[in-house]
Amino acid sequence: MKIAEAMNMYNIALYEIKNKGFEIALEMSDSKDEILFWVAKMHNLTVSAFNPLSLLALVEISEKYGENWNSLETGNIYDEILNSEM
Repeated sequence: MKIAEAMNMYNIALYEIKNKGFEIALEMSDSKDEILFWVAKMHNLTVSAFNPLSLLALVEISEKYGENWNSLETGNIYDEILNSEM
């Protein structure tokens, strides 16, 4: 199987977010012609992202790690991968 980020993945991402009990809304520009953020809300948690796939990823991270997500010791995997490819 091969899977890639594309707009045809948006509905499954939104479906998963809704199945978790989140309400989904859009934050629009003042002129209402541009989506600024996709927003998922449940109880006291608000998650914002630029697209539904990123929104799902942030929902997953918030559910798994909660408010202390940034205290998890991960090392700097991002830079490690970038440096290994250069």
